[in-house]
Amino acid sequence: MTADALGPAGADLIDVLLEAATAMPWPEEEIDRRLVQWAADAVGATVTLGPAPAGTHGPAELAVPLHDERFLLARRETGSAGFGDLEHRLLLALAAMAATSARHAQREARLRRRALTDDLTGLWSHGIFPDLLATASRRRDDGEQLGVLFLDLDRFKQINEELGHLDADAVLREVGRRLLAALPPDSVVGRVGGDEFACVVRRLAGQDGLTETRTLLRRAVNQPIPVGDRLLSVDVSIGGVVSVSPDEDPDALLRAAEEAMRTAKRGREDVAPPRWYDEKTLVRDLLDQGGVGIALQPMVLLGSGRVVGYEALVRADHGHLGAVSPLLLVGSASRTQMLDELTEVVAAQAVETVAAIARDSQTPQWLCLNVEFEQLVPGSGLVPALAAAVAGTDVRLVLEISEREIGRWTGAHDAVARDLDQAGIGLAVDDFGGGHATFALLHSWPWRWVKIDQALVSARDDDSSRVLLGHVVTMLRDLGLTAVAEGVESTDQQDLLRSLGVPLAQGTLFAAPATAALVRDAAATQLHAAPPDL
Repeated sequence: MTADALGPAGADLIDVLLEAATAMPWPEEEIDRRLVQWAADAVGATVTLGPAPAGTHGPAELAVPLHDERFLLARRETGSAGFGDLEHRLLLALAAMAATSARHAQREARLRRRALTDDLTGLWSHGIFPDLLATASRRRDDGEQLGVLFLDLDRFKQINEELGHLDADAVLREVGRRLLAALPPDSVVGRVGGDEFACVVRRLAGQDGLTETRTLLRRAVNQPIPVGDRLLSVDVSIGGVVSVSPDEDPDALLRAAEEAMRTAKRGREDVAPPRWYDEKTLVRDLLDQGGVGIALQPMVLLGSGRVVGYEALVRADHGHLGAVSPLLLVGSASRTQMLDELTEVVAAQAVETVAAIARDSQTPQWLCLNVEFEQLVPGSGLVPALAAAVAGTDVRLVLEISEREIGRWTGAHDAVARDLDQAGIGLAVDDFGGGHATFALLHSWPWRWVKIDQALVSARDDDSSRVLLGHVVTMLRDLGLTAVAEGVESTDQQDLLRSLGVPLAQGTLFAAPATAALVRDAAATQLHAAPPDL
């Protein structure tokens, strides 16, 4: 059948389709504009992009789903002719072209990034780093200072010889991951040599800020790295410069940072060799020598601001290593079968403090304790130990389990949960919405509450994230589950959560995690409330 056989309108549709197909793939920045323009030209209607239309629509309205959960919405004036099947099929074809163009753009972006990134660490490569530094310098705010830092792992050749390339590569990957995690999200981090890294940090507070950043990065790198059943601690030499003007040459800044690093390395009398630690010995020493401590963060009623409980967070300090990250400590304790003992030590310290606060305020208080899924096994001595720890106190203990693990829930865990319930200990879901959520887990057990991950709470400036947060809160309410927002940092977040009806929250807006002594002192001036009957 020819275009003429379809009539003038059909010929117009074919012309638009040919024009759109000939232009494939559409440029990424033009996909939305071209889709709307060609659709409007083809069907002679007002065309927009947006969410699914509410309710039913009439013959003069047409909604075509797109690849990114939006819809192509075509609308004619009331009383106008409805859309025909040919028009509908043409819009579907344009939507398919848009999807294909988007996939092509994503592939191109991946290929470009792969060409510009280090294969081993995924960080920016040496070739592109000066350009990224130049871009950050040009785009800085008026008066903004940048920090340019250069890092070199000490005696990495020795590590390479001792471990072999595979494990040594794993060390480099872990160092890169830690640098990214330690710096603000808008920082630039690159691997610029075999064991050399460079960073650009925005909004630096002058030389003091540079010193603080060096200290932060050194601590991140110095944390022991698991290698097999041992822990490796490496040292790092760091140099840096402060850039005060966008007119400064990026290559010169990077060279100056590298020279500062080499000066720092020469200035150290003895560059420490890599240090090895046995995981089991490390955890044992921390437990036996009082190196395990806690920090506590209050949980508040959003309506009144009153404190109803605290979350206990593990902290550790080693005589030779200094502060040991909670993630490393928990992982090492798990691998060496000392996780229950670690949990009991944390619980004992936390119960002592929270029980004193409950006694002084004459109100029962919740105590939230993080546990790993692997600890919920039948016959474990952890349940009676925790029950004994809170016996005779006004502490209401709740064990929080990350959502990433609960998908493995089985009937055996029902038995453990019943034992906990009989002991007066609740179970809660932590980090819900952090990227591992499955709705099935919400039916696994009558959870005391579900903590909404900070990633959802903090994305308040994104319309789609606000919608998603609202849906999560509504879903939990409809399921009879209490929502707790974690990571609340601003009054804007607090207001949004209140408007959504979230009853409980914690975050730095109310109080940052602090030592037991500081929390006890602060509690003397805080208003407390008995925990709601959930």
